[in-house]
Amino acid sequence: MTENPSKEALEKAISKTDTLPTMSVIGQRLLSLRLDTDEGERELMNLVESDPMIAARIIGLANSPIFASPKKITSMREAVMVLGLSRVKAVAISIALMGPLRVKENQYFSVKKLWLHSFSMAVGMRTLSGMIPRQIRPPEDQLFLAGLLHDIGFLAFAYLEPVKFNDFLSQIEASPEKPIGELEREILGISHAELGELLARHWGLPEEIVAVIGAHHSTDAASDPMIALARITERILENSTIKEEIRQVSAEEEEAELVILGLEAAHLEKAKAVLAQQQEQIRILADMLGN
Repeated sequence: MTENPSKEALEKAISKTDTLPTMSVIGQRLLSLRLDTDEGERELMNLVESDPMIAARIIGLANSPIFASPKKITSMREAVMVLGLSRVKAVAISIALMGPLRVKENQYFSVKKLWLHSFSMAVGMRTLSGMIPRQIRPPEDQLFLAGLLHDIGFLAFAYLEPVKFNDFLSQIEASPEKPIGELEREILGISHAELGELLARHWGLPEEIVAVIGAHHSTDAASDPMIALARITERILENSTIKEEIRQVSAEEEEAELVILGLEAAHLEKAKAVLAQQQEQIRILADMLGN
C-alpha cells in the first residue's frame, strides 16, 4: 500500500496555481452572475454560447426525453426555454469546473458514473425541493449546482493522487466490509468531502455549495435545508452508481431532517419512485455530460 499523503500536503497542492487547472473565465463570470435581471439573462446566453462544448451539451440536454420537449431544440434560447435559466447556469458551471479535471478512467473509476451519480443527486434534490414549503425552499440554481458538485472531491483525488486513488478504489473491492470513509483516511489521509470542500473554497464557490460538499457525509446534525436535502437524497440513491459510504441514520435523526424540510416519510417514497422511473433517462444525460 502506498504512503499516506497528509491533509496539509493536499491543501498545499490545491493552493498552488499550477497544480490544478484554474477556473475558466466563463466559470468565474457564471458564478457571479445574477439571473433576476434581463441583463443577467442576456449575459448567461452570451457566456454559454461563447463556449461551443458547453453550448452543445446544454442543447443536447434539452433534447433529452426527461424534459419532454415537443420539438427538436437547436438553439441556446430554445434550450433555456426548456431547461430554465437556473438549471442552464448550474449545468454550465459544473461543466466549466469539472471539464478541465481530466483523469484516466479504469476498471474502478468512471467519470460517466460520477456524472450519473451527481446528476441523479441534482434531480433528486430538485424533486424533493418541489415538496418543501416555498418559504424554506433553497434557490434552484444553488440546489442543482450543489447536487452536481457534491462529490467533486473524488475527481480532485483522481487528478491530484491518481496512484493512491486507484489503490483506494481497489481496496474498496478487496475489503467490502470495511467502511469507505475509513479506507479514505488510511490511504488518502483525508475524505473526498473534505478535499472537495478545500477545492470549492479555493475556487471561491458560494458558501451554500461549499457547505453541502463538505458536510454531505458528516455525522453532525443538519440544520441547513440544503445539507439535509443532500443527505436524504444520497440515502435514497444508495450506492446505485458509485461506491461511497452512505451513513445509516436512526429514525429520530431522519425525522429531525424531515422536520427541517417540512417533509414526511411519504415524500421520500414518492421521490424515490420518481427517480427510479427517470434513471435510464438520467443515465443518457450523464453519458452526454461525461464525454
